[in-house]
Amino acid sequence: MALKRPYVGLLLYFFVYYMHPPGKYWGSFLPEMRWTLIVALITLISTFIHEKNLKAWLKPKETKWLLALFSYICLQMTWVNYPSLHQEYLVLLFKLVILYFIIVTLVNTEKRLIGVIVANAIGAAYIGLEAIQTHQSGRFEAAGLPGIKDGNLLAIHLIPIILMTSVLILTNIKRRYLVFFPLALVANLFFMTGSRGGLVGLVIAGLFFIWYSPKEKKTQVFKWAGIAALLGSMLLGPLIAERMNKVINAQENEEVDKSAYTRIVVIEAQWEMFKDNPVLGFGHRGTLIQSPYYVAEEYMTETAIGGRRASHNITMSFLVDHGLVGSFFFLFLVVGAVYKVKIVNAVFEKNPRVALVLLSCSSGLLGVMVSSQFSNSKVLEISIWMIALIAAISLIMKKDEKHNLLDKDE
Repeated sequence: MALKRPYVGLLLYFFVYYMHPPGKYWGSFLPEMRWTLIVALITLISTFIHEKNLKAWLKPKETKWLLALFSYICLQMTWVNYPSLHQEYLVLLFKLVILYFIIVTLVNTEKRLIGVIVANAIGAAYIGLEAIQTHQSGRFEAAGLPGIKDGNLLAIHLIPIILMTSVLILTNIKRRYLVFFPLALVANLFFMTGSRGGLVGLVIAGLFFIWYSPKEKKTQVFKWAGIAALLGSMLLGPLIAERMNKVINAQENEEVDKSAYTRIVVIEAQWEMFKDNPVLGFGHRGTLIQSPYYVAEEYMTETAIGGRRASHNITMSFLVDHGLVGSFFFLFLVVGAVYKVKIVNAVFEKNPRVALVLLSCSSGLLGVMVSSQFSNSKVLEISIWMIALIAAISLIMKKDEKHNLLDKDE
C-alpha cells in the first residue's frame, strides 16, 4: 500500500516509530532490522514515483536553514578529533533531512495534516496505555522509542503531541471529541515521566499558545486552558510535586537535589569547553569526550570507558559540539519556525483549522526547546517533525491563497 500511496507510508512510519520492536518485549521474536529506516526508504521511493511537485520542499526558509546546518556538519568532518563519533550525528541528521523532505512533500493538504496529528496521538496513547499496564512505581522511563531512553526525553517528545491533539478540540472537525480518549492517555503518560523540565516546557508552550491564539478563539481557548489546568493538577501526583519542591523550597544556603545541581556544574564546564573551541566546535559528543578534563570526579557517571558526563542542555551541546557557526544555523532554523506564529491571526479567517494547527506546532516546538534546556534532545526526531509540519503548513497556506486568487479571477 505504501508503494502505491506514499502518504500511507508516512503514517506507517509513525506507527512503526511508536511500536518500535527493539524497544518492546515482543521485539525479540522478530528479526533484527532497522524498522523505521526500512519504512522511510519505501516511502521515499514511493514519493519519487507518485508525487509530482518534488521541489516544493525547497521553498520554505526552514529548508534552507536545515540544509545549511547539514552542510556545516559535513564540513566539520574535515577537522574534528573524533570523526567516528561525529559521523554518527552526520548520518542521523541526513536521515532527518530525508524525513523532513518526506513530511513537507506529502503533508500537502489539510486532511493529511490532521491525519498526521491523529496518527501521533494514537501512537503516543499506545505508549500511555502500555505504561498504565506495566509500570509499578517511580518515574516511567521504559517507553522503548528510538532515541528516547529516559523520562525527560519522553516528556519532551510528548509536549507537541499534547498541544496538537488538544487543538483539534477547537476546530469544527466531526467527532473531534473522540480525541479526548488518546489525549487523556498521553497527558497521564506525560505526568508519569516525573519530568520537571518537561512540565516547565509544557506550561510555557501553553502560555505561548494562549497569547498568540486568534481573537475569535480567545474565550474558547481560555475555557479549555482552565479545564486543562484543573485536570493537569489532578494528574500531577506526588512524584513530580515532590521533585519540584526540592528545587522550589531550597534555601540559599542549601543545595538543591543532586540531579538539578549537577546540571549547573555541567553547564559551567561546557562554557569552558566552548571557550576553547568557540567558532568551529569540537564535534559531536564533545561534552562526553572532554568531561574528564572539565568536570569534577564526584559529578561523573561511571561508564565502560571510565567516568564521563553527558550534556543535559541542547544550547550548550550545540555551542560545544558545533561552535558559533553551527549554533547560528540551528538557532535561525528553530526561531524562524517558531516565528511563523506571527501569521496565525492573518490566516485564521481564511483557514481557521490550519491556522490553529500552525499555532500548536509553533507552541510545541517552543516547548521542546524550553524543556531541552534541562535535558539534551539533540538527537530526538520530534523537533524536526515540528519544523517540517510548520514548513508544510506554510506551503498549504500558499496553495490555498493561490486557489483563492484564481477563484476571484474566474
